[in-house]
Amino acid sequence: MKPLGFTMSQEAPRAAVWFGLALVAGMSAQATVATADGAPESVAEAVTIATDLAKATGTSGQTALAAQADRIAAIPADWIVPCLAALADATPAGGNWLRSGIERAVERAGDSLSTDALTAVVADRKQPARVRTLAFGWLKDRDPSRAEGLLDGMLDDPALDLRREAVEKQLAAVAAADEPAQKAVHQKCLAAARDVDQIERIAGWLSEHGEKVNVALVLGFVRNWRVSEAFDNAKGIGFAKAYPPEDALPTRPETVQWKAVASADKHGAIDLNAAIETKKGVLAYAVADVVMPRGGPAEVRIGSPCAVAIWVNGKPVMAHEIYHASEAIDQYVAVAEFREGTNTVMVKCCQNEQTEPWAGDWKFQLRICDSIGSPLATQPAQEKVAE
Repeated sequence: MKPLGFTMSQEAPRAAVWFGLALVAGMSAQATVATADGAPESVAEAVTIATDLAKATGTSGQTALAAQADRIAAIPADWIVPCLAALADATPAGGNWLRSGIERAVERAGDSLSTDALTAVVADRKQPARVRTLAFGWLKDRDPSRAEGLLDGMLDDPALDLRREAVEKQLAAVAAADEPAQKAVHQKCLAAARDVDQIERIAGWLSEHGEKVNVALVLGFVRNWRVSEAFDNAKGIGFAKAYPPEDALPTRPETVQWKAVASADKHGAIDLNAAIETKKGVLAYAVADVVMPRGGPAEVRIGSPCAVAIWVNGKPVMAHEIYHASEAIDQYVAVAEFREGTNTVMVKCCQNEQTEPWAGDWKFQLRICDSIGSPLATQPAQEKVAE
């Protein structure tokens, strides 16, 4: 679960671009349809409806939104690609409404949907990932060999789903090869993969064949921290209270007397029960210095069963006062601004007073990535990926 959503498109809507593409792909010069069923009268009107539908928010106006989605569902095949561009900046609700209409239009279109137009969308890396991923799925349904051929150049693709499929194709292609050939491809795919489950599966194969992999390093977890003493969090009072490490902000807290903790966990977990002692109704701070290859925004991703707050270079990034509801890699994600070179990350991790066995963990894991999970931050003493 990610209560805070920070993924947003950097691209402006490209309806005009795809309008031209659809013309080249073979759109009829007579760009009108009968309106008895409420279908748009022209491709321009269809794009306008799609753009408006993509902006939908909340739960109000459901009947009107459903009617607009039905109008999109009635468009001819040659208008689908121009309307698809409206997904670029769609809200979550708007994206769902627009997809419901477009996918019905695609189903109606069948094989009349131009595979040339779909190929052009998939091949254009400037387009939003979800637009390209949808187009790839439709292309694969209509021309599997053509779609599969595109995957050969997608090991470094910015669309996560397409990259994943490219990795899977590479692995399948060498399944019957000799061990040296398989090992070379697995190592290449390990560098390309971004999904945690895929990385762990590849790392597992390599380990079984004599190549021990440092999974924590591949995933980019920050593993070297300095941890403070415990502070009071009885009845949850500490989450909103600023203890001395926060009082120092934006200046970096003095951590010389804090305990140095290095994670040996494959997911970079910092176990505060082990680092301090097993306690309830307490909190602690952890500070790490990380090196960024360039300045600019990056995603801070944290997982913890405890309430957490994060600062980067003294500026607050996120705070989640949730205890023992769930725990997952990249459970919470927020975008923070980093500078090139050394940056300071501080985590406040709060334990409550629940006594159930499943509420005993007091820990966190954190990594800093780009939007598809490529690790960005390093620390001075990094191990090799293969140990």
